[in-house]
Parts: sequence; C-alpha cells; structure tokens
Amino acid sequence: MAVKSHWSGEKTRFVLVGAFGALIGLVVGHLWLGLCSAYMCYSGWLLHQARQVDLWLQKGAKRSTAPDTEGVVGHIEQLIFRRKQSDKDRKARLKKIVGWYNQSAAALPDATVVTNDNYEIIWANDAAKPFLGIQGRRDQGQRLDNLVRNPQLQSYLSDRRNDTDIEIKSPINSQLTLLVKRVRYAENMYLFSARDVSQRVLLRATRSAFIANASHELKTPLTVVNGYLEMLAADSSLPEQAKKRVALAEQHAKRMTDIVTDLLTLSRLENQDIDATKLQLLDVSTLLQSIVSGLSNQPAGLQQHFDLSLDHSLWLLGSDVEVTSICTNLCQNALQHTPVGTQITVRWRRTFDGGGELIVQDDGPGINARDLPHITERFYRADTEMSRESGGTGLGLAIVKHIVQRHNGTLDIISALGEGTEITIRFPADQVSDADPVARQSIAASSP
Repeated sequence: MAVKSHWSGEKTRFVLVGAFGALIGLVVGHLWLGLCSAYMCYSGWLLHQARQVDLWLQKGAKRSTAPDTEGVVGHIEQLIFRRKQSDKDRKARLKKIVGWYNQSAAALPDATVVTNDNYEIIWANDAAKPFLGIQGRRDQGQRLDNLVRNPQLQSYLSDRRNDTDIEIKSPINSQLTLLVKRVRYAENMYLFSARDVSQRVLLRATRSAFIANASHELKTPLTVVNGYLEMLAADSSLPEQAKKRVALAEQHAKRMTDIVTDLLTLSRLENQDIDATKLQLLDVSTLLQSIVSGLSNQPAGLQQHFDLSLDHSLWLLGSDVEVTSICTNLCQNALQHTPVGTQITVRWRRTFDGGGELIVQDDGPGINARDLPHITERFYRADTEMSRESGGTGLGLAIVKHIVQRHNGTLDIISALGEGTEITIRFPADQVSDADPVARQSIAASSP
C-alpha cells in the first residue's frame, strides 16, 4: 500500500506539473514550450533529490544526515535505510553466532586446527599449543607440516584420499600420543583434530604384553599335555570309552595350542615392525597351489572343490612366513565354513592399476550384515557354534588383516546370508613384480 501511495502521489505531481506547464504555455502562446519548460524543471528537481541521496549514501547513509526528499526518491531513501538497518542487525547476529562458535571451539579439549587447501593455518584453538605447539594468531599462514615435523603426518597430508586416523607423537611432549583426524569441509578447507590417546596406547601395549607373556607361559605346559595325550591315545590297552575321552581331550588341547600360537603371532605382528631387509619376491601362485594341495589331501578337503585361477608371472614382495600365513588362513577359513559339495574359487591376478589382487570366494552360508564390520576383530565369531565345531581359533582374519596392513595392502570382505563370502586382498603396484627370467623359463617348461 505504501508503494502504491508513493507512486500515486508521484503521478499526481507529474500531471500537475504538466497542467501548470500547459497553462503557462497557453498564456505566452507557446503550449509545447511551456510543457517542456515545466518538465525540465521537474526533472531537475528529481535529479537534485537523487544527487542528495547519492551524497548521503557516500557519507555512510546515517539517519541523522538523511536528506529531506519527497516522492519516489524519498521512498527509495527509506527503503535503503531499512535494508541497511536489517543488514546491520543480521551482521550483529552472525557476529554473535561466530563468537559463540569460536568460544566453543577454543574450549574443546582436543587440539583443533583449520587450514586451507595448501595446509596453511587459518585458525587454531588454545589446545593446539600444548599438543602441537601451534598458536593461532602467531602461526596464521604457516604450513601445518612446517610446524609439526613428523614423517607420518607428512605422508598422511600428501595422500588426500586417506580419510583414516593416524597416531603420532606430540612434537611438544614425546610422552603424549595424539590421534590425528583430517576432515574436509566448506570449499577447499580442512579441519584437523588431535586427541590425546596416550592412556589408550598404554593400555593397548599392556594388553599385548600380557597376552604375549601369558601365551608364552602356556605354550610349554600345553606341549607337555599334548605329548602325554598322544602317548595315551597310542596305548592299545585303553578301554574304548577311555580312548574316546582321550581323543576329545586331545582335540581340545590341540585347539588350545592353536589359539596360543595364533595369539603369539598376533602379538608379534602388533608389536614388531616388518623387517624390510628380509622381504623377498614370492611366487604366490606356486604357494597357493601347494597350500590347496595340502588341504585337499585331508579328509575334509575332499568334500570341496578348489577352482584356481593364478597368474604365474605375478610375484609379490613380502615376508615368506607372513604371506604363507595369509594364503593358509584364507583357504582354511573357506574350507572350514563351506558345506559339502561346494566350490571355493581362488584367484591371484594383476589389477588395472598394476597391483596384485588375491581373491578367495566360497559358496558357504555367508555372514550377517551386522557381523560383517567386526569379522576381523580378534575372537569375534559370527556363528559361535559353527566356529567351534570347525576348530577355528577366532584369530585367523585378525592375523590376515595385520599382515595385509604391514604389506601396504587393503582387505575387503563382501558377504550376505545365503550368498557366500568373497575376501579380496589388494596390494599396490610397488609391492608386486614380474617373475624373473629364470622363473619364467621354469613356468614355461612346466606348462602343458
């Protein structure tokens, strides 16, 4: 309604100016001259008001210095002032919200650092100083990896696709272990958080030491128990009922020995870095053929069929013992958890990016979706009764996961109830190699 009233008033003024100009023109005997003169004066008046509004805007558009304008120009002036006042109120609200956010972020117990796409620091909270040695105002514009010199962090920053957490030692206090997480947000910006996980690391080390010591202490008495049980089982004078009990005890003692062995293996993998000097090129295809042949010679192995598809020209740079453990665990796991008459497919092939890929696929009962994320955890069992009956220790996939990580690979498990399970291990291109010329000749000679 206000807009209409202003325009109505302006129209009335326009008509009155025209009428006054026509009247003057008739009096002087020149109608058009009178009209032109009147409208020129009217235009000059409008320009004068517009000029006043322009000067007012240039001086900050303060209410106290607002010009006295009328008509449409006066209405435009009011709209400009209202919009400016609304923007001022909105900026005040945003400033208050930003202030609350900064106070909340500064009060976080975890170190928080915001950087641009080049990892140049934009902002850091107070906790960043005792954890990372970073002060927000002082170090603004500095690269994060120039202030926190850590090989792990530099490798983490160079791989922008890596969205996992990493653990590093604090550059300020070597007694602190920090869990660093990178999150991309907004446009070309990163948020880094560093949490003190020293207590968790200490507990983990204590647990690993306890498991290693307990397993080591159990190994000797279990060896003695197994020896006596074997002697009893070989005694032909034992009654049939006693033989059954001895056989059952021997079965459980062997399973306990397997658990202790796997625990010691897992403890070593967790606490000892891989020795790069002992890595060698391994003929994975021949290794898999040997493992499958050994499993097929067992009574249980005759019930399933292995379908092998192996690239003999593709070798893997790794630890002989650990890679053998991977292949054995995956093949045994597939054998133990698939019903009679099913097929187990084993593939070793080159990937499109030049890496290596080991796939073990079975037609077994599959794994429930809720169990799938936890299947590589130690002692986790998707089906407790079936696992115990098959003689598994519950540590096989945990061992596989650690070995794969030590060889810079990735482990992917796809499964669904009633549809079987497919386990894929991928190794990067720098971990695989073509077979050497001698091996190639040997392969060619043995091929049909």
